[in-house]
Amino acid sequence: MANITSVLENCTEVTTAVDATLSNNNTTYSITAFPGQTKTLFTKQVTVTANHVFKDAPTVDFSETAFPQNYSVTTVDTGSVSSGNLTSRKFIVNYLFPFESSVNDSILFNSAGSANFAASTGKIYSYNIDQSNISSNGSSRTLTINGDANATLTVRIRISGGADVPITTNVVSANTSSSTTVPLQLKANNIHVGMTVSGTGISGTPTVASITSTGITLSTAQTLTATTTLTFSGSFTATIGSDGLFTLPIIFPPTTTDVVYNVILTEIAANSFVSPLAGLSPITLAINQYKQTEITFGITNNNPPASGSFTLSATSFTDSGEANRNNSVSLSYEPTEIVLTASTSASGYSIVLGSQEFTTQRWSSPAAVPGKYITLNGGTVINFTNFSIVIDNSQSTKVATVSCVATVMFHGSSNQTTNLNINDIITTQQ
Repeated sequence: MANITSVLENCTEVTTAVDATLSNNNTTYSITAFPGQTKTLFTKQVTVTANHVFKDAPTVDFSETAFPQNYSVTTVDTGSVSSGNLTSRKFIVNYLFPFESSVNDSILFNSAGSANFAASTGKIYSYNIDQSNISSNGSSRTLTINGDANATLTVRIRISGGADVPITTNVVSANTSSSTTVPLQLKANNIHVGMTVSGTGISGTPTVASITSTGITLSTAQTLTATTTLTFSGSFTATIGSDGLFTLPIIFPPTTTDVVYNVILTEIAANSFVSPLAGLSPITLAINQYKQTEITFGITNNNPPASGSFTLSATSFTDSGEANRNNSVSLSYEPTEIVLTASTSASGYSIVLGSQEFTTQRWSSPAAVPGKYITLNGGTVINFTNFSIVIDNSQSTKVATVSCVATVMFHGSSNQTTNLNINDIITTQQ
């Protein structure tokens, strides 16, 4: 009785008895013969699983047998290691019986398949772009698309239902006359085939047909003057680079109105968008840009004390600084310092603190969180800090200096006003 041991990785095997008898699920064999006879014991064929090959040929080892020199093996291959396509090897194991008996021989087969998936071509796998809200001052975003090298798709950046967003500009370097070839001053970075070209002297709506090292070729002939600035926009063909990436910087300009931008990705080859994009073409992404809103902090004089209304040094303050609509304040933003005086010359009266403590809740709003912030209609969120009232009754004109700091944490969808009634926080008494 002798043993057959197999170490398999990403492959299967079939063991077939010839002169020997196999047992124990083909892990042992036995045979009887006369010394000097050569017998074919069995065959073993190993075959890789799908999408694998043998980068190293399967081996058989007789070192754990009593007479390794008496074993011989013939192999039959399907494919070859040198060609990178060895997928199957058949071992035919022979044994020359010695004059001395042997027991407990052990034959070891070692076979390991390696992955050999067919190279993917023409596929688009994923995309990435920051889709958070754009501030009214504008912003730059980068569109990144992952895919197979040289895979293509159509990309378009536009205002939702409106004009295309300019992607880049370049300058004509020499006069052209009824020519489709246009030389450019700068390298054609971010110019892509299919883009629409506009500018002084452009006739019709030509598109980029091809790009050269010195300029571009247009779909129709143009007569242009040197130093003319050309603008490139509209749908175009994006080609994935050798690194598996396509990147496009997009500049979104400042705005005075609310805008929705669309980034549209469309298949060119059928079924080229694969999971998780499969079946989604065209993909339309929406990015919001909001106009700058103006927040007014009004100071009112409702329900004055018996001594009469206070004379106010200011009745309103305005915050028109830009805060993003994602609860993060822009680096250039500065809070609004609200500082005013309330005075009275009423004889025999002094200024004293009013019935209400000067806190966040004194500012009018549909909703307030004690000691933290107020929320106005449209979503604007304001945080108030540094509350102060300093009273001076030492002169004939009594003066209270009132101050606090207002920080707009989140700009809502519309201009809003919040009011502070001065008579809630100060009053007069005899």
